[in-house]
Parts: sequence; C-alpha cells; structure tokens
Amino acid sequence: MSYIIAVASGKGGVGKTLVTATLAVSLAKKGYSVLAADADMGLRDLDLLFGVQDEVLYDAVDVMKQRCTAEEAIIPVMPQLDFLAASQKHTWEKVDAPTFQYTLESLAPDYDYILIDCPPGRGRAYKDAVAIADEILFVVEPSWSSIRDASRVMQFCNKHKQFHYAALLNNFYDSADGFVPVKEALESLPAEHVAGVLPHDSTVNRLAQEGDIVHLDEKIPFYQAMEQTVAYLTGHVPVSIPDLVKFLPLEEQPAHVSKGTEEERTCETNAAADEAIPAGAMEELVKAAAHVIPGSMETTDEPEAIVQEQADAMAENVGSSTEPGSDSQSVSSLMRVSLKQRRNQSRMWRQYRR
Repeated sequence: MSYIIAVASGKGGVGKTLVTATLAVSLAKKGYSVLAADADMGLRDLDLLFGVQDEVLYDAVDVMKQRCTAEEAIIPVMPQLDFLAASQKHTWEKVDAPTFQYTLESLAPDYDYILIDCPPGRGRAYKDAVAIADEILFVVEPSWSSIRDASRVMQFCNKHKQFHYAALLNNFYDSADGFVPVKEALESLPAEHVAGVLPHDSTVNRLAQEGDIVHLDEKIPFYQAMEQTVAYLTGHVPVSIPDLVKFLPLEEQPAHVSKGTEEERTCETNAAADEAIPAGAMEELVKAAAHVIPGSMETTDEPEAIVQEQADAMAENVGSSTEPGSDSQSVSSLMRVSLKQRRNQSRMWRQYRR
C-alpha cells in the first residue's frame, strides 16, 4: 500500500508544481516507485516540467470515464517514476471527486508513494484532492502573502482534525531585501512540523523551464536540501534547520544593473543622448527653440516683442500711404506672416524632437 502525499499551497505561484516534480525525482532516485498525479484540473503544468506534454493522450478524467485503462493514461517519466495527467478540458466543477479518489486509491498497490499536485487555495478542488492524502505538504515562499495564506489553510486543517501536515519552505534566501527570512517565516507559521527549507536555485528553475527536471544534479544545494525532506517523509527524520540554512544563497545581483554611482550613470546617459543628435541638427534645434520656448536662448527680447518691433518698423515705412487705415493693415499683415513663421518653426521643432 502506498503513502499518498498531497502537495498544496495557500496561494498560487509559490512553486508547488516544481516541488512536486523535484520531490518525485528525488524519491525515484532513492529507489522508491512513485506516481506523480496532477490534480489541478483545467490548469495542469506538471507535464511541462517532466517534458512529456507531447505524450499525453489520455488523462485522469478519461480513466474515470473508462475511455481508457489506467495503464494507457500513465506515462513513464524515468525509472521508478510515472505520471498521470490532469484534464485540460474539465475543471473540478465537472469532475466527480469520489471517482477521482477511487482511481488513485486503486493505483496505490503499484507504488510506494503517490504525489498529488493539488490546486491552490482551500476551496472545493483542494478539499477533494487532499481527502485521501496521508500527509499534506504546504509549500510556502518567502513572502508575507504566502505565509498568511498558508497559515489560513493550516488553521482550516486544524479545524477539521487534519493534523498530518507540514510546512515546506521553498525558494528562500539567506539574506535578501524584500524576502522574509527563514526564522521569521517559521515563527509566523502555525505548523508544528517542518518538512524542509529549499533554497533558491536558478539551475532548478532552468531545468523546469526546459522540461528536463529529471536530470536534476545531485550535487547542487537544492537537491541536498531536498534529501532532508525525503528523509523526513520516508523515515520521519526531523530536518535540521541550521544545516538547511547553510544551503541558502545570498541575494543575486541582477545582471542588468550597471555599476557606479547614480550621478555617474546619469552623466553617461546624458552623454549618450547628446552623441545620438548630430551637431548640425543641434544648431537647428537651438534656433527653433529660441522662437518656440521662451527663455531657451540668452536673449532679452521675447518673440512677441520681436514681432512688435518689426511691426513698428513697418508702420514707419508705410507712413506715406494715402489710404486710411493702411498702417494698421500693414501691421496686421506682418503679424499674420510672423505667426505663420512661428508655426512653421514650431513644426520644425517637433520634427527634430522626434
């Protein structure tokens, strides 16, 4: 008879599926026969981590509705590790929970361990998935939202007399800004048992994205930390938090962050922007700015004053006109021409700005 472990979480995006996959691989490498069952109906992802998404012809719902046998739906991933996919078409609202539970229990004699990748939260889907579990692992990431949601689910377990659960901390750092330290996370969780502390490891994330999690290197800190979780599940050996903390990395420096002070980076940015504008274009920009933006050049006259001076000069030149109102007409004509020129200059300015 196998031992059924449900891997759950209070919220999504905490690495629950990644933990399920790596735990299954670790158990298989220890010689245990394992069935990894995806119970996230409608949103399965476990097949992607195993790299068998193109081999899924039947899923758990097909087995439940007797469209195929369990042997036809189960996919071998590696020696000692098989996979049963969740349905992509049916959600838990359309799945008969007792039949799903019976399907997994009927497969129990063939495996040492059955791992259930549960849907997040504590709704009906979660309740149906963990109903047959011998133990529940709550995956917690280093954020207060994850800790609070996991705490709520643990309180729900206590209320319903489900005491066989443990917290599994995932993706933790030794010291990093913006991430909850291990000590504070453990003090905030109501869990009496801790199944392990898994460090952040970019290698594991890369293997998961490539669908090559079965080739998990046994020498990396993540795998060594996972071995304590395996020992806890297989032999009820308490994990050593001080030893696990040694595997945690420091905060990684993002590759895109440039070195130097803020002032140096600002100067470099301004210099690069100046080099991108040709010298001739810069002169034209300065000339255009003098008539578009007041005060952009060291002049004492505003554009309106310049136009008025030109209008006054024009009025003096046309003083001999015999027609009444000729002065005002000439001034208005000059004003119209000047405004048109200003609009053209403004258009040129916008063009250079682009």
